[in-house]
Amino acid sequence: MFESSSKGAYNIRTVKARKMVILSCGALGTPLLLERSGIGSREVLNRANVPVVADLPGVGGDYQDHHMMLYSYKSRLGPKETLDGINSRGLNSTEFMTNDKILGWNSVDAQCKLRPDEADVANLGPKFQNAWDKEFKSYTNKPMTILSAVACYPGDPSAVPAGQYFAIAAFSLYPFSRGHIHITGPKLEDKPDFDLGFFADEEEADIKKHIWTYKKQREIVRRMEVYGGEIGGWHPPFPTTSKAACIDTECPLGDVPDIEYTVEDDQIIEKWVREHVDTTWHSLGTCKMAPRVELGVVDPSLNVYGVERLKVADLSIPPSNIGANTNSTAMAIGEKAADIFARELGLA
Repeated sequence: MFESSSKGAYNIRTVKARKMVILSCGALGTPLLLERSGIGSREVLNRANVPVVADLPGVGGDYQDHHMMLYSYKSRLGPKETLDGINSRGLNSTEFMTNDKILGWNSVDAQCKLRPDEADVANLGPKFQNAWDKEFKSYTNKPMTILSAVACYPGDPSAVPAGQYFAIAAFSLYPFSRGHIHITGPKLEDKPDFDLGFFADEEEADIKKHIWTYKKQREIVRRMEVYGGEIGGWHPPFPTTSKAACIDTECPLGDVPDIEYTVEDDQIIEKWVREHVDTTWHSLGTCKMAPRVELGVVDPSLNVYGVERLKVADLSIPPSNIGANTNSTAMAIGEKAADIFARELGLA
């Protein structure tokens, strides 16, 4: 155990367990702790000058996350229909503390799950078609993307004029890309080798998901009664001559035709997404439950392969992603793990 002192140094304490050790440091912390303890890929451990206790190549691999993009819009919503007044401190805070229900609201009222139709899939190319057929086509209840409508400006409120805004948060689910996190040395201060792996899949299916999602969310928003135009800086920088260029509007557009995107527009979207994609802090998969020959780290009873009486119980163990916020999955893992531990310790 490492305890920080008042001077910022670490005091080392040794704690011994007689029956079981349980690691629960999350998808980022657990693989690093295992590797510092000598459990991981022999190659990684040798580079980090850590003696090998168990050669377990899957530790720290298969990092996954949901890839997020934010797109902001002007609106004709009222002052109490967004959080912009609170965020910009333009509303009377005393009145809100005593008289308004808005303080109990997180500004997210609507969410939807989306899948492309067959024509959309075909238009994304043969590589995407192959990836889609393998992972999505037969699973008709499996969404590719989640959109969340957020009733406020999602950035620094001083960057825009006072007013009412909203944004669309677009989450790419079940990414094909994988990253990794590994130690680079034996000390806590040694900077980890952390690669998100976003858009690293050979088929480029993940980036094509986001290009499709950008177009789809924009068509949805353009038909909303509250739509007032796009906010530059939150959308790809299309030239003014493009049919996809950002606009302002004082009234609803109604049932408008879809925007026609050129090859150059698609390239602009791709560049924008690659430069602005963000994490959702939904990290998982770095100590996955799978057979050891498939680079698994734990078995169905949460035992770490190659050692005894060492278990993992956190979001590092899911072997694949989920189509939702990971909070409920983390709690389910905790509940199931508690049952396993209690049974094995004779407490159930």
